[in-house]
Amino acid sequence: MHIEELVTKIQPLSKEIIGAAQKRFDELIKPVGSLAQLESMISRYAGIIGSSDKKLVVIPETRLLLVWGEAAHVKKVETAMHGKNAVAVFASHVRAKAIPLLVTGDTPYDLLEEGAMLTGEYIGEEKAGLICLGSYEKQLEKDWLPLTDEEDGLLFLEKLQCPVVSAMTGAILQAAGMRVPVMLDGVATCLAALAAAKFNPYVLQYCFAGDESAEAGAGELLQKLQLPAPLRLSLHNSEGIGALTCLQLFDAGIKAYTEMETFAEAGVHSEKEDFSLKVQEDKRNAEK
Repeated sequence: MHIEELVTKIQPLSKEIIGAAQKRFDELIKPVGSLAQLESMISRYAGIIGSSDKKLVVIPETRLLLVWGEAAHVKKVETAMHGKNAVAVFASHVRAKAIPLLVTGDTPYDLLEEGAMLTGEYIGEEKAGLICLGSYEKQLEKDWLPLTDEEDGLLFLEKLQCPVVSAMTGAILQAAGMRVPVMLDGVATCLAALAAAKFNPYVLQYCFAGDESAEAGAGELLQKLQLPAPLRLSLHNSEGIGALTCLQLFDAGIKAYTEMETFAEAGVHSEKEDFSLKVQEDKRNAEK
């Protein structure tokens, strides 16, 4: 499937489903809003899978970490294939499968299609319910910040001149087209998300920021994407450790959603307004 056709498959998430998932969080036996980003993350996940039913909002059985490299990263890719690096250890800890990928395309368009094709194949073969993205691109050679205002996705990638980012852009478009959530990690993966959004802005609804890295411009880029990152681990690369670590929070959010009871499920009265999180916070603020 060519990129042009793939882009048309990406549809906006149902606001009704996201709202229903958030309503369940609000009705759990806890202060309203007390799980903060975990609630918004899992409510959006419900939108991606197309259901707020707690029996269906489950931890994806298969999760992949796709780590992208090019010719300059051959040695790192070979090491990763033997599972001897830190990323492989972190992946096994959170029950994810790390897959190093070496891209070969000559042009940004070829790389887009290569990234989309490889991602589609791995999602299909592994029956993956979620993918994390990582990159061996430690530092982009060019100052990318002035380029982010370019509205055309392909022109943006041509100006950026980073094969790995081009391939990951195709990967994100493919995952969104298949309604598979994407966990981002570091500047390179976030630039790919930004590029993907230039092809279809709905793609960002399928993306989660795992970690705000210590790379230059990481915070500005996440603000531009409007994707808050629950972690700030001071990592200086995009290899995927931040995304993998965030999977533990993602899993915890799903467990809260499915294993905690609402007031109705527990057969007790709903939370009285006087004891709601907002009212209690207002009281504390008034006492200061």
